[in-house]
Amino acid sequence: MFKHKDAAPTDPIIFETILSEKPGGGLVKNPEFDLKPGIAMSQDTDGLFIPIKGYRLVTECKKADTTIKISKGSGIKKGDVIAHGKKGVACTAVDTTTSDDYDVVTVTMGVDIAQDTVLYQAASAADGSTATAAPIHEPEYILGNFMGNLGKAGEGDFEARLIRAASLRKETAPVAKEVVDLMKGITLD
Repeated sequence: MFKHKDAAPTDPIIFETILSEKPGGGLVKNPEFDLKPGIAMSQDTDGLFIPIKGYRLVTECKKADTTIKISKGSGIKKGDVIAHGKKGVACTAVDTTTSDDYDVVTVTMGVDIAQDTVLYQAASAADGSTATAAPIHEPEYILGNFMGNLGKAGEGDFEARLIRAASLRKETAPVAKEVVDLMKGITLD
């Protein structure tokens, strides 16, 4: 007897075009959260690659909002400095239980930000006028596709494809425009 079975969900398309990658890829440090292709990567002092978190807004953020909704899977945790443009603010709490689709983050950004904007992990808090926010690490590559269970939190270091030059889909890439602007061959289209 025939039974209909829905197709398995597919991964979103991140890369429109890949032009160049690091020969041989690189060794990614055991992640604290599940990594996704398209996230910006930097190299630490041990030569391992580490992520620069990207936080996609599920709803728009108003200037006076004291909480924001961030898509699940960003790795957000209490104390992370969330930045947009030149302003960065530390989050004081993260509620992961309210929804299966988003985390509720306690933070007052102090600016209006459109829905689906990707915010970035900053090195330190900054008001945007006397001090400006910058990514927590210098972005060097974009994490490429990887096979199987690699990239999972706590599963150890893993080898991965590292993209040097590419066109990314802005609707799906988990990387902020401000981070992409610091990378020579990467564009958000």
